[in-house]
Amino acid sequence: MSDKSIGLAAAFSELDLSPATLEILEQRNYQRPTPIQAMVIPKLSANERDMIAQAQTGTGKTAAYALPIIEKLLQGKHGKQPRAIILAPTRELAMQITQEIELFIGSRQLKAAALYGGQPIEIQLRALKGGVDIAVGTPGRILDLMERSALKLDFIEFAVLDEADEMLDMGFVEDIENILSATPQEKRMLMFSATVPAEARKIAENFMVDAEYVVAPVTDAEKSAPLTEQWACEVRREDKCNALKRILNAEGRIYGMIFCRTRADVDELTMNLQKNKFRAEALHGELTQNQRTRVIEQFKAHRFDMLVATDVAARGIDINDLTHVINYSLPTDKDIYTHRIGRTGRAGKKGVAISLFTPSEGGRFAMLRKASAGHLEQRALPDAKAIIAAKKSRFRDEAEALMPQVNNAYLRMAEELTAVYDPEILIAALLEMKFHKELLHENYPPLGRGKRERAFGSDRGSRGEKRNRSDRAERSASDRDRGKRPPRHRSKEQTDLAGKSEKNTEVFKEKKHSVNVENTPRDNGKSRSGRTKLRDWALELTAGDAEFAKRKGKKRKDK
Repeated sequence: MSDKSIGLAAAFSELDLSPATLEILEQRNYQRPTPIQAMVIPKLSANERDMIAQAQTGTGKTAAYALPIIEKLLQGKHGKQPRAIILAPTRELAMQITQEIELFIGSRQLKAAALYGGQPIEIQLRALKGGVDIAVGTPGRILDLMERSALKLDFIEFAVLDEADEMLDMGFVEDIENILSATPQEKRMLMFSATVPAEARKIAENFMVDAEYVVAPVTDAEKSAPLTEQWACEVRREDKCNALKRILNAEGRIYGMIFCRTRADVDELTMNLQKNKFRAEALHGELTQNQRTRVIEQFKAHRFDMLVATDVAARGIDINDLTHVINYSLPTDKDIYTHRIGRTGRAGKKGVAISLFTPSEGGRFAMLRKASAGHLEQRALPDAKAIIAAKKSRFRDEAEALMPQVNNAYLRMAEELTAVYDPEILIAALLEMKFHKELLHENYPPLGRGKRERAFGSDRGSRGEKRNRSDRAERSASDRDRGKRPPRHRSKEQTDLAGKSEKNTEVFKEKKHSVNVENTPRDNGKSRSGRTKLRDWALELTAGDAEFAKRKGKKRKDK
């Protein structure tokens, strides 16, 4: 199902945009509108209705609402108070939206400002004092500026909730309601979200009038063969890190995000990956704003390959061209899973979403597989053969690409070495210097549980096995009720050990009765139990009779 078959514009020139905006889009290499842009831009340009637009992250939602808002504001009067306010869940998304809007504005007479926590508020106060047309910010900082009377929303014409579901999930419901209550009733309100939960519908009922509901279409090709390939591996908890490293080795060059549950998991995994020569960096809530900004900018510039993050830290971060999303910790909710894997497989490019889960998480995996409509496949971990083949293939590709431009100094060195040594042995030695044990099968012992077709959460074992286990449990319970211990089923090794223990006991008893009583000190006439203490047995076995008596006598004197 193509864009034309569902009545969508195939080019930005078909939309109601000014020549100046079209020129900016052409300069920025915006070739054709995405489905959500083709649906939303004409509606915002033509009618005056509020709108709820549902589309996945990374489908061009910012341009869908920013372009028509910019066109409308350029037709009105310019003042110092903002005429459009855009709320975002995180500071990173607020900065990203502001940067994109500034690109769309170009040299035209409009100003946008990012208002978020973590930046000195004085900078934002000066920006507002100089006049702002579009205010983009997080709910907390927006309220702070409103309480300081630095930000007034009396002239708002457009109010936008971007990533509304994430904002509501983060607990911003009350803040959003307070902000919207301070805006004029005649404004136009827009809500953009990947999902529309109950809280979002409640806000729509309270603050939107006759809202139009728009859903980005999914083509038949996307339904049958989605751009994101999804698969998962079952591994033991203690094997998780090694399993991930094997997947990374087998997948080859990766530019992706790895999601963990906690900050500690992020730090531990990042350090482990770095020790194993993977280019990875961490992103979590304990980093300062400057550190977060630097890490994200370096990742966007491809300074490293993998960003290890928590869900909270990664909210609102929109990074293009991700090849992989890896769930090192399985998400607890299907919406979180959708948000995570939606970061790859965009704009017609293929992506891969890989999940690791432990045996105890089988039920959660089954839930996610059901929610994915069967697209989430369970696979075995890459074995030694697959990993070694991938490493060899990458090495050949790299060597082949380097051959036409190899330095002459190395060619002369190669001639000198091959004149002395056998070329095959020489190359083999060089390969061993480079790979060490990486190409040896014994370097990859079996991990994980492998691919097994089983129904997670169902009872395991046959009826006979269940009945036997049940009978044993009932017999053990009845024995405990009568004060008896249930019989222990010993293996052959345990039986042999028990026999040796009984023989040693007999030896101990014989030595106990053979102690020289004359050389053994008395306890000052006090009666002594006929049973020798275990401490005395240990001394008796490790020393002669005289030494034994000497040690016991010295101990009593110390007392």
